[in-house]
Amino acid sequence: MAQARGFKAQLVAGFESGYGQTPASPTGFKLPVNSAQVKSKQNLVDSATVSGRRDPAEPVRGNIDVSGTVVAPVDEVGIGYWLKAMFGAPVTTGSADPYSHVFKAGDSQPSLVLEQGFPDIGVYELFNGCKVNKFALNLGGDAELVANIDILGAKETVATASFVASPTAINLARFNNYQASIQEGGASIATVTNATLNVEFGLLPEGYTLGGGGYRTSLPEGQMKISGEIKAFFENKALLDKALAGTESSLSLKLTNGAHSLEFLLPEIVYERNAPGIEGSKGILVELPYRAFYGNNAQGGALVVTLKNGQTTYA
Repeated sequence: MAQARGFKAQLVAGFESGYGQTPASPTGFKLPVNSAQVKSKQNLVDSATVSGRRDPAEPVRGNIDVSGTVVAPVDEVGIGYWLKAMFGAPVTTGSADPYSHVFKAGDSQPSLVLEQGFPDIGVYELFNGCKVNKFALNLGGDAELVANIDILGAKETVATASFVASPTAINLARFNNYQASIQEGGASIATVTNATLNVEFGLLPEGYTLGGGGYRTSLPEGQMKISGEIKAFFENKALLDKALAGTESSLSLKLTNGAHSLEFLLPEIVYERNAPGIEGSKGILVELPYRAFYGNNAQGGALVVTLKNGQTTYA
């Protein structure tokens, strides 16, 4: 008896023509992933109806929740499709490799159709109305560099064939932790051992309406929240002074592989006050949480992502 095997599974993504609507002539991209745990769930609610018997009454079915997390390698090409899902189509410049794709938030996010496919048994889970709800990145150490991408969606359809006959396979050209660099306040800094970036997109998950069949009929955007933390050698009090005084600064988290690169620029941040303590006899680290915001920076956003690669377009 055949059994679905993870190494044969695939995640195919496409952009919808309207919220919850698969395009009539869809384009799909087979993206590299470590795992994809998007699921459709519908709770069974115990009934309190008195039936004259001790036996339980038939349970009530609740709303349908499509949600889950995709763990994707941070790479040179595939990450651009996730960035487009988060920020919309980029501004692309260049006439030859490397092309520069600049992403920043607008007033809305595109919606996706995501398909978790199991070709070895001919089963394909299609999820419509998907949007990125959260994005998390952890730079540092020698582990595999991945992004955690939380998804909210509308509905699920299970089919025996893919929604797109020939998806475009995205070859994996990964970035690694050792290729990371950081600038703080516009200057390179080599004392940071770890940096995190968390982006929450403020989607409203309670988008259920009467007549919607229990599905989310919309996923309106709200105000973003951008935060993270840097962990650095406690060599002097320069960073600590910024935290104590609430001094505005900036961060650039960049991965570079030859002419290709991925930069997360936070033009305006403030650090949270968090003085280091004495944990033992070893070297001391200072951990500084931060918040990013938009006030008046010239880049026009609280987070500006620049991807340079050989891809001509993400339109």
